Amino acid sequence: MRSIRLKKQVNRAFPNDDYKIVNNTVMKTNKRSILPLAALMLLLLACGGQKKEAAKEEPGISDTTSQAVITPAEREKQALLYHETLMEHFGADWMERESDPALYPDYYGGSFIDNSGTFVVAVTGDPESNRQRLTAILGGDDFKVERVTYSYRQMMQVMDRIDAFLVDNRVADDHPVMAHFAGAYPDVMENRVKVILTEVSSEITNSFKKDISGSPMILFEKGEIPQLY
Repeated sequence: MRSIRLKKQVNRAFPNDDYKIVNNTVMKTNKRSILPLAALMLLLLACGGQKKEAAKEEPGISDTTSQAVITPAEREKQALLYHETLMEHFGADWMERESDPALYPDYYGGSFIDNSGTFVVAVTGDPESNRQRLTAILGGDDFKVERVTYSYRQMMQVMDRIDAFLVDNRVADDHPVMAHFAGAYPDVMENRVKVILTEVSSEITNSFKKDISGSPMILFEKGEIPQLY
């Protein structure tokens, strides 16, 4: 049976695309991804949050006065609001079009929440000019930007090419890629499209590059076909 896009339920990054599912972790050690759909957002709250010490009182200030401490959970709540605002700016129908490459502008490389609960937006091009643009869109500046090579639109275009190959009835079931394909997804934090194969060899990867895409943003990893329940 041919694999098509499946929902990845954990360890995922903004936005809520139809990822192909894999059995490996897509997080960096100091970052974590989140579920952007409202029904799934709460699954990752308080996961990986860093402890915060109470702010020390400044000299000359009354003993009863102290600086307010924003918790990771509070930052996460703001980050989720930022994400929804950003997606609605891209398109009012973004939830229906989340897998459409045309939804995303060229400067946007994806977004996620780091361990402190801070909203992080990956951008192509100049980080400062993109930060000014995002501040105007989000109505706030308590977020981070990270410069990346590939836009989210480019990653989703590669995903579309993979999908087109998988549903093409002219492709034989014993094609090297078809016989070993386990999944694929755009990894926002790595800024690459991960392709999971049950076996990684030059024959299989060369067939993939020849018949699907030879884009340098693609990374091949070994993994297993997920069990569907």
